[in-house]
Amino acid sequence: MNNLSLKVSSRIVVLDIGMYIFRYVSDTPAHPRNSSLSLHQAPIGKGAVDFFPASGVVRNTLTMPGDCVVVRVKGAQASVLVTEYHPEGESATIQLRIDQINTSPSGPTSSEPSPVAPSRTAVLKLNGHIETRGDVAVEDGWLGVPGTPLRLEGFSVDWQDQPKDVNLAYLCRSGKDSEPQIALAGQFVGSRRQAKPITSIAFALTGQRAAHYELSGQAVFGGQPPLDIAADKELSGPNGTEQLVALRLVITPKAAQVSPPASPWSNTATTQIFRKAK
Repeated sequence: MNNLSLKVSSRIVVLDIGMYIFRYVSDTPAHPRNSSLSLHQAPIGKGAVDFFPASGVVRNTLTMPGDCVVVRVKGAQASVLVTEYHPEGESATIQLRIDQINTSPSGPTSSEPSPVAPSRTAVLKLNGHIETRGDVAVEDGWLGVPGTPLRLEGFSVDWQDQPKDVNLAYLCRSGKDSEPQIALAGQFVGSRRQAKPITSIAFALTGQRAAHYELSGQAVFGGQPPLDIAADKELSGPNGTEQLVALRLVITPKAAQVSPPASPWSNTATTQIFRKAK
């Protein structure tokens, strides 16, 4: 049996109530190839900690750049134990970035001056896999068709010219009690050619400049009117089993906010389709 010698180091991160994203980042190709970093709740603080690992992350352990875990602290202040594992001879260290996910609609509260924001809405390209249609890509429009039963089985959001110090995080579930799939801009969640529906979704902005941008858009679940997208708000149909059929997402700089995207249900004739008979 081979004995693997490891160097182990730990530290504790104390967090206030809120949502955070722990991410393995690397600015150079010389990142540690055989090292890993794991997250666990530490016995400091009275709050509770929930961990939501991204797709491919096992046991809240980050093993390569791009791996991330969303951490939710609730009830009171709590702490996370961060433990690094390095094989003997591995000199590089893991770069861990921790960003708080902005959930406040009021915008930045810091006295730090706001940066000059771009004058136009962010350009977003949505890629998805739609039942019977296969892979589809749209730019600044609806992914999927509202009013149809064709399920949107998976998607990714590419943010072109993405500014520094702000990122988009999103999740989806395929059932009420299923584990969420979590990703950052450019990464795919959901499935392809598995006939699995998406039954809930959520979006959030993260990073030091997240408060300078605003999320909006709409999501449509089968047989239901559209739901407005808001940061850190998980959306689903009334029963939690309705499948996602269409999605539109907008990211707007605070200095250049525009009206929410036009709804295909603004036509009253269309709205009447969804009225329940008395």
